[in-house]
Amino acid sequence: MALDIVESSQIKSAWSIKRSAWIAIVCLILGISVFIISYIGMVKNTGIGSFNHPILDWMITHRNSQITSIMQLITELANPINFIIIISIIDILWRSIKREIWRPVLLIGSAGAAAILSTIIKSITINSRPITDNMIAPFETDYSFPSGHTIIVVTFLLVLGYMICSRNSNLARIIIWEIIVVVGFVLIATSRLYLGYHWLTDVTASLGLGLIILGASIFVDIIISKYIKN
Repeated sequence: MALDIVESSQIKSAWSIKRSAWIAIVCLILGISVFIISYIGMVKNTGIGSFNHPILDWMITHRNSQITSIMQLITELANPINFIIIISIIDILWRSIKREIWRPVLLIGSAGAAAILSTIIKSITINSRPITDNMIAPFETDYSFPSGHTIIVVTFLLVLGYMICSRNSNLARIIIWEIIVVVGFVLIATSRLYLGYHWLTDVTASLGLGLIILGASIFVDIIISKYIKN
């Protein structure tokens, strides 16, 4: 009887396919919109792009050794290679503890897709970073749009939050998920801007791409989960 009650509660708290699909659609629309606005701003230096240089100048003006050390630590932790290693460890632990395969695969797959997508778009847009005189060493000289660090962190937080909330959801979990995503984005985006490695449009584009990948991941999860269930 107790087991039936627990299972019933878990089923009721899980997102329906319809709800998940609607959330995916909203994420795709919002993500595409944010990316397009960022891209236009980057190309034409208008709209959000008009803030690129003023924000960089403000960051440079307000640098100090203590903040610099913190920003360097944040950006180093979010290095795509380091972050993939962290996600891989989480993947292994998840499989071992929860005895699951699909959700850990979805998590690491979405992060990998984010890294690949970032690399492809960089090679297409070939947008230059701020000059090295405005950077804090070590310098980064590859293309800037979008921010690889930001897209991986945002994608990881979004997809991980979805996997947790969609299976056993309540209002508190959803609010905590949203707060963590916002804080994570602000921290990594600020570190990239502060250190002089990126423009504002680079990090906002990464946010948009993260939402797009989340939307796509939700649809993939719906299809695969239904197949596994059947």
